[in-house]
Amino acid sequence: MIDFSDDEILAERRTADGKRFLYFLGTDVLPYWEQRFWTVVLDTGADGVGIPVRYGTVASASVGWTLRQLLCIARARMTLEQARAPEGGALAVLEALGKAIRLLPPGDALGGGVTFAPGVLPSPYGWTEARSGELDLVLCPDPESRDEGIVPEQLVIVVDEALREWAERAPYISRLWTCRNAVREALAAEIRRVRLARLAAGEAGGGG
Repeated sequence: MIDFSDDEILAERRTADGKRFLYFLGTDVLPYWEQRFWTVVLDTGADGVGIPVRYGTVASASVGWTLRQLLCIARARMTLEQARAPEGGALAVLEALGKAIRLLPPGDALGGGVTFAPGVLPSPYGWTEARSGELDLVLCPDPESRDEGIVPEQLVIVVDEALREWAERAPYISRLWTCRNAVREALAAEIRRVRLARLAAGEAGGGG
């Protein structure tokens, strides 16, 4: 678990089922960056892992996962899930993510040099790890978002929180608000998809 103090936490979010946290930290953010947080600590179901996040524009952090990369990773995962379970709700997530990617302000290149690789844990998906240079994301291997790893919902929450604070600082950029609406649509659709997947797996409860 990454060490940090309470006064470094700018925001705290949780997945819809309340079981996985996200802490957004202001640690090491430089004054000229256009972002208030850089490190996000994500609950993997077994531990907490810190990932660097940058907005992907000229004035943002120079190192980290960009918002576009995170959305593209979530979309790539939903493409696999749509192929696995066409009636499971992934299509709605895919459509909303595609809209959000198109609405993001210009910045880093589409895809951003992300590659994918199989993980250690068994999975119905061909890959569960996303990589970009020295950066690595280990995703949860199961459709129900139960096992260890970062779940797609968390990726979308990171982007949603970034767009929320960015739009509050720059309310004149209307594209940020419309993009965030699409991200929130994707988030709601992913919560529904997880609930359906858990019901299909015979599990009670679900995502919120």
